[in-house]
Amino acid sequence: MAEPDKRRVWVAEESDLPAESGLAVTAGGRTIALFKVEGRCYAIDNACPHRGGPLAEGDLEGHVVHCPWHGWTWDVRTGTNPRQPASKVACFPVTVEDGSVFIDMESDPVTG
Repeated sequence: MAEPDKRRVWVAEESDLPAESGLAVTAGGRTIALFKVEGRCYAIDNACPHRGGPLAEGDLEGHVVHCPWHGWTWDVRTGTNPRQPASKVACFPVTVEDGSVFIDMESDPVTG
């Protein structure tokens, strides 16, 4: 089986990330919601699958973001909906090096 095509994409400086809230960034032609929670960075698809609400604009409680349009919730660490674990948004690996934030984009993103 072939390895997925991985592309490491710079998306922001860590100092640009607001603590305990989201930032919309573009990587690999996709809009990604980037979060910094308890000193760690997480990246999930920015579009809520319910109606496409921008997750980066949602309220963050701990590791859970609430879609600003209809309140659906997503764990930023795994992309999983805490109320419906079978529902997920794409989740991407994040690396921070020397203050720069990178997202590993793959042909098949991690979904939990």
